[in-house]
Amino acid sequence: MEVRKLAAPDRPREFYLYEVQGSGAFPLDMLRYDSAWPANSEGVSVMVTRHGHAEGRRTIRLESYHRPTVDRWQSFGWLVVD
Repeated sequence: MEVRKLAAPDRPREFYLYEVQGSGAFPLDMLRYDSAWPANSEGVSVMVTRHGHAEGRRTIRLESYHRPTVDRWQSFGWLVVD
């Protein structure tokens, strides 16, 4: 494994902290698409549910160095609420 420290021009300049809200299976591929990750361990447990489904609406807080793709989240039935 190679570890490289990013030079100042290569470092991300913006950090996004937002929430997504929806029901049913969580669109895990959106994490890859938006280069996002759960902001806390509670978000992971809300995402991972038995058989990929959960009852009712859920809210998950995410972090990323990229702006969320709101329209793509909506195409999966999830809303960016914050």
